[in-house]
Amino acid sequence: MRKIYIGLLFTVITSAAILTTAGPSWLRLEGAEKNKFRYMMEAPVNSPYEMARYVGWLKQNNFDVAGYSWRDKKIEVITDDEGIKKLELAKIRGKIIQSSNSKSAPIDPRYLNPAKVEAKLKALNAQFPNLTHLEQIGTSNQGRAIWALLISNTPDIKSAEYYQKPSIIFDGMHHAREIMTPEVVMDVADVLLNQQTRSDARWSQLMNNWNIWIVPMLNVDGNNIVWTQDAWWRKNARAENGRTFGVDINRNYDFKWQACNGSSGSTSSDTYRGPAAASEPETQALSNLAQKVVPTGSLSYHSYSELVIYPYGCSGVFTGENALLAKIGGELAQLLPSDSRGGTYTPGTAWQLLYSVDGDSSSYMFGEFGAVSFTFEVNQEFQPSYDLREPTLIKHRKAWAYYINRLNQNLLSLKVIDGKTGQPAQAQIRIANIILSQGEKPYRTNIGGNYFKVLDPGKYTFGVVLKDGRKTQFDIEMKGAPLQHVITIN
Repeated sequence: MRKIYIGLLFTVITSAAILTTAGPSWLRLEGAEKNKFRYMMEAPVNSPYEMARYVGWLKQNNFDVAGYSWRDKKIEVITDDEGIKKLELAKIRGKIIQSSNSKSAPIDPRYLNPAKVEAKLKALNAQFPNLTHLEQIGTSNQGRAIWALLISNTPDIKSAEYYQKPSIIFDGMHHAREIMTPEVVMDVADVLLNQQTRSDARWSQLMNNWNIWIVPMLNVDGNNIVWTQDAWWRKNARAENGRTFGVDINRNYDFKWQACNGSSGSTSSDTYRGPAAASEPETQALSNLAQKVVPTGSLSYHSYSELVIYPYGCSGVFTGENALLAKIGGELAQLLPSDSRGGTYTPGTAWQLLYSVDGDSSSYMFGEFGAVSFTFEVNQEFQPSYDLREPTLIKHRKAWAYYINRLNQNLLSLKVIDGKTGQPAQAQIRIANIILSQGEKPYRTNIGGNYFKVLDPGKYTFGVVLKDGRKTQFDIEMKGAPLQHVITIN
């Protein structure tokens, strides 16, 4: 084992839970009998890539890495007495900044919990019935509803007008303790709907051009555990024989599940991938929504470390569109100043910046649909002071609005028509210029026969196949502007 020498960092950060609605009393939370610690270490690094080696060593040794800041040279883990002894044996020194047994200040009750999210989504739907569609997309292990809200000037999901627009999915709280993430996703709805009533063209244009789906709180059971039992709980509430061990739902998607040691097969691990791909109701909820929506873009919010992450998660693997993702990722990172005002967010793949990841949602959205997908790691701790909420929303508001407008710049809108009937047709689509070498699915139209793809300037060769096998091939040149194209297959 290579030794890593890390010095002391004297930082005090507080976070504990307050009580809301508890889960079933007979379920025992795995690890609840152990006293856990937030343990902060200092790493002598000069880049995020050097930091990734330290973080990778910790993950390989089954430490729950809460987050890091390479500029501040700090890493935080959640561990117990045994873990601290292991670090000390490896000559890794650090400082306990909080114990789970401590009586420190609770999480600020103004943050969203599952009941607040549901109530707020229902209130927005009631207030803006002509601009929203509210849908329960799943039910958690403990019976809680998982909600999605469509924000669009064409909210009738059965209408032709709805399918004539591209869709984007915003999601928050894959991981239960990351309490800022639902705030950011819910802010998307607050801004778009409230600005719409003020006839602000900047925001109404987004609703006119896009179907915007938000899933503010995917991990509703896990977040309830955070409020009622364990403020540092990460996973969902998967249980067996009265024991709640949880699954990391961001390691449970069926694209690249268990592909590259980017997750764990141990129920006690914070990155436990689950017994099978897409085994969890939360994963199924977001996946099923995406299958109906066929997203062109996807933004997933996590915390912390101030990163802009794009696919793929497996070490050494890039997508066939890495140049596009890296370019947009870099632009987004520059728009996001650090909370400490020392630089901006850092862009890259998960394996470049953190460690290998498999079965994650961002890779799923790209591999399944070709969506331009990013994961934002927000803030410098996963339960920051509520005073940081508004500054976080403001900076990310600028980033997600830029992102949607950026996708518009290079957006191809393709309409497929069945020449026999004259009606829109569903079809599979391949683009010869884009290499799909990691098991990605062929692109496909939505139910209305429409396909939307963000493409850099250049010439592209398309192959389109209808369900009955009829097909055609054609070329399109993208010139750095939106392009609409209709193809009829006889």
